Amino acid sequence: MKTLIRSLVAFGILFASQAVAKAEEVVLQSAHSGKYVTVVDGRLAATAPNARRASMFDTVRLEGNRMAFRDLRTGTYLRAGVGKGAFLAPGSPHIRGWETFEVERLRGGAVALRSAQNGRYVRAGVGSGSRLAAVSPHARGWETFRIVSIQDLINGNTGNAGSDGVNLGDIAGTYRITHVAAENGFLVQLGRDLTRQSSLSLSRGGDVQASVGCNGMSVRIRVRNGQVRADGGVIGTKMFCHGQGVMEAERGVSRALSESRSVLREGRTLIFKAANGAELMRLRG
Repeated sequence: MKTLIRSLVAFGILFASQAVAKAEEVVLQSAHSGKYVTVVDGRLAATAPNARRASMFDTVRLEGNRMAFRDLRTGTYLRAGVGKGAFLAPGSPHIRGWETFEVERLRGGAVALRSAQNGRYVRAGVGSGSRLAAVSPHARGWETFRIVSIQDLINGNTGNAGSDGVNLGDIAGTYRITHVAAENGFLVQLGRDLTRQSSLSLSRGGDVQASVGCNGMSVRIRVRNGQVRADGGVIGTKMFCHGQGVMEAERGVSRALSESRSVLREGRTLIFKAANGAELMRLRG
């Protein structure tokens, strides 16, 4: 009898440790493609164009950096060992090895999800349907995700469940500048050398630091539901820059940061547009 009681107590402690902190409701987003994760033919795929069409999950925080995800529609847990390809799918009634993921924090608010069972990272670009599977030995572009809180979506902090527009939390990061609009209004692609030496970083607070290899520029912007506004003018150093097209590119970047009124993301590319819809700048993540 004592052995039975001890077993029941141990089981209760284990159950309590797994059930604790059924934290927030979230959606998952591929940081590489910008697509949200949903269920397609019973398995997870990064194909939803916005958060409104994504699958919603409860997060269950386990020991250390480990986490499980419960599908709100079915009440079952995500499992990474579905089929020979280790695909992710809801349907498991319990939390064990295949249902446990290690959450590794990366730059820019992104995360990598590593299966506690096979030690492989979850990849979003498996096959033509962008299915999720725990198959990668490393965490790079297709293995990076964002865990987006439903409450933040409602509050407009990282997205909008009823809109396709992006917010600061969606696009914060470091980019190369690939195109800027010239003074005549036409979008011009920068040369290979200019693109390689260019950089634009955008913090989650809206601070922008940009350069095409010579002068530095800074400004703070606000982004909400795809709409952009600069808080004040662009501040920059005033050095004379050698190299073909450098100063013209700097003027184009400064105009784009000052005059852009909307921004959209197409995969890894950010496109800044004027109020009339004309493109002012393209960035590549």
